[in-house]
This record gives sequence, C-alpha cells and structure tokens, in this order.
Amino acid sequence: MALKFLSTTMTTIAAILLVLLHCSITTAINPLCAAVCECENLEEEGYLKVDCSKVYLSIVPPVDDWPENITHMDLSSNNITALDVELSHDSVQVLDLSHNHISTVVQYAFGGLSKLTYLNLANNGIKRLDDNGFYGLDHLKSLNLSSNGMDFLPDGLFYNFIGLQELSLADNPLVHIEPLHFNRMINLRWLDLSNVDVYVLPPNLFHTTGQLEFLDLSANEFYEVPTDALRSAKNLKHLRLNENSLEVLSKNSFKKLQALEVLELNNMDHLKEVKDGAFSDLISLRTLEMKFNRHLTTIHPKAFEGLFNQSRPTLQEIDLEANQIRSLDKDMIPCARIAKLNVQRNPWNCDCTLKWITNCELQRIYAADLRCADPAKLRNSFIYNMNANLFECNYYSSDIAKSEIHHANVVKTISVGLAAGLLVILAFGFAVVFKWKDIKTWYKGSRRGQGAVYYVRARANPREI
Repeated sequence: MALKFLSTTMTTIAAILLVLLHCSITTAINPLCAAVCECENLEEEGYLKVDCSKVYLSIVPPVDDWPENITHMDLSSNNITALDVELSHDSVQVLDLSHNHISTVVQYAFGGLSKLTYLNLANNGIKRLDDNGFYGLDHLKSLNLSSNGMDFLPDGLFYNFIGLQELSLADNPLVHIEPLHFNRMINLRWLDLSNVDVYVLPPNLFHTTGQLEFLDLSANEFYEVPTDALRSAKNLKHLRLNENSLEVLSKNSFKKLQALEVLELNNMDHLKEVKDGAFSDLISLRTLEMKFNRHLTTIHPKAFEGLFNQSRPTLQEIDLEANQIRSLDKDMIPCARIAKLNVQRNPWNCDCTLKWITNCELQRIYAADLRCADPAKLRNSFIYNMNANLFECNYYSSDIAKSEIHHANVVKTISVGLAAGLLVILAFGFAVVFKWKDIKTWYKGSRRGQGAVYYVRARANPREI
C-alpha cells in the first residue's frame, strides 16, 4: 500500500516538474519575461503575447531579447522617443507602440518585420515620415497613425499597402488628402479621417478603394457634403459626418450612395434644415442618427420620401434626439414599421398636428424624456402620459391656418388688384361712349386743319422795318 502511494506521488511530482520545465523553457528564461514584462503563452491559439506596457521603457528593448516565438508585442504607454534602428523578427504579427513620445522613425524601421499584420503608432509625436517609413510591411492589414500631429503625407508612404484593410489618420492636421495616397489600397475597408482639418475632398478620391465600407469624416471643416468624393465609394455602408459645419441637407447631398446602411449626422452646430428628398437616394439606409444639432428646426415632410416603400429595405432606426424640432408631419415617418424612433428632448408643440405620436409604440427608453414645450398649459408634460384630447389646435394659430390665411391674403391682394384694373378699364370705356360725339368732332376738326401752312413775307429792305 505504501509503495502504491509512493508511486502515485512520484508520478504527480514528475508531471508538475514537466509542466514547470515547459513553462521555464517558453517564458521564464527569456530576460524580458523574467524582468519587466508579462508573457502569456496561448498554445491552443498559437500566440505568445509579451506585455511590456506601462513599465517606463525609454527605448525599444533589443530584438535579440524578445522571445523567439513571440507573436504579440505590446510596448504602449512608455517613454520611448525614437525608432532609430531597424526592427527585425520572423514571428511578430502585432506591434503596439501607441502612447509613447516617439518623434523620429528612421527609414526601414520596420523592414525586418515581414509577418507584421497590425501596427499601432497612435498618440505619439511623429510629424513626418519618409517614403520608406513602412518599407517591408507587405502583409500589414491594420495601421493606426492617429494623434501624431502629422501635416504631410509623402506620395509613396503607403505604396506597399495593397493588403491594408484598416487605416486611421484621425487627429492629424493634414488639411489636404490626395487620391495618390490611396491608389493602391484596393482592399481597404475601414478608414478614419476624422479631425484632419479638411474642408474639401478631391472627386474620385476613393475610386480605387472599391472595398471601402466604413468612413469617418467627423470633426472636419465641411460646409457641404463632399458629394463628388463620396460617389466614388460605391460600396460604402457606414458614414460618419458628425461635428461638421453643414447648414443644409438637400436632395443632392447623398447622391449615388445606394449601398449606405448607417448615416451619422450628430453634433452639428450649424445644421438648420433638411430639405425635400434629402435621404431619398439612400435606398439601403437602415439607421439614421441626426441628434444633438442645436439649430436644426426644419425637416421637410418629404425628406424620407421613397424609403418606406414595400419594394425597398425599410429604414429601421431613426434617432432625432435633442434637436430644435417643434413638429413632424404625421406621414413623414410610419412609426409602426420601424424598430426604433427617438425624438425626445425636442421643444415639441403639442397641438393637434402632433397627436399621431401617441399612437406610436415607442420603447420606454425613448419616451422617458419626451415632453411638450408648448402650449404653456402643457409645458413639461410627458407626452405619453397625456390624453389624446389634450392635443388641441387653436385654428388661427396653427401652422395649417397660418398657411391658409397667407394663401387667402395673397388671393385677396391679387383679386383687389385685378378689380381695380378692371374698374379703370370700365371707367375709360364709359368715358369714351359718353364723349364719343365730342371726340369725333374734335378728331374731324384736327384732320381738316392738318397740312395748312401760313407764310409771312420777309422784309428784305432795312428801311421797311
């Protein structure tokens, strides 16, 4: 019995020693893993992750010290100031250098990372890169250059990025972006150009990026939708235009974006009006966010015309929260056919023209702050707690009445003018009839004397004067 117990114990100890030996071979003997970094070996997924973030490194650790089979290297949130040597490793696929103080990147800095697919250089101080800054990264799929203060992109910087799928240039004062920068990115699907200080985009900018599905143009200086550039993104599904200086959306704003499914138009301080047919060309649109636009007062009743036809994909989500909209036409949005309608935190005028909204089965979360602003007796009343009979119209103060009164005034003015003109014509006619004999006599007399010439002989002799 004792021998059996001893044998079992020895077997268990041997198994533990084998596991410890395996761990020591793969991680513990590596100087980085033993000293400052955390190493995680995920054998089933085939990953060896080395986390050297937030350990106050001032330089990139020598590549010779990296584990031989490393796949992920995280060097983010350190004090690294330069990439002044060429990094070379056969197995690294992911490299994170974000949130450092890098200002210098030498040519061919990443030339030896032939298997790298993800590179994050965000939140550094890299103002300029050379044409060969990314030489050798032929298999890169994702690149993040956001928040670096870059104001110029060399023509050949992205030349090798045929396989690139994701690119962020956000928060860099680039101002100008040219088609040349993207002309080889035939597999690009996700592009962030938010807050890059652009106010215009060249036509056909995305002509070669036929796979582009997501585009963020938020926080730029657009005064109108860059329609000509967007038309070239024929497979675009998600567009963000938040925080721009757009004032009006018209029928031409979103022409030929027939694949677009999600559109964001939020936090635009200058947006005032959405005109007839503004969204009519977006036949695939499923989600529209147009909220927190503090001067948006008018949405034309036909702004969504054609989007709710049975033959087209139905617009499923509309978010119009926190604008300055006072009323919506009852035929504009068939609320029974959409999954989400959020119109709370607008200054609603709760008269008879808004009674239709009480028949919409809004989710509770989108009715929590749906209140009346006018009339005064209903101010701050929760619309979904109100009896439908309270939605009354003072006919003479309603929009319909004002329109009809204006129309009547126009008709009255035209009628008065026509009547006055007719009276003048009649008065002239009567005067001609009653004075016809006098007029006829005068006319004959003037004809009889017509052509008579009287001569006075001139006195040629001065004495006769």
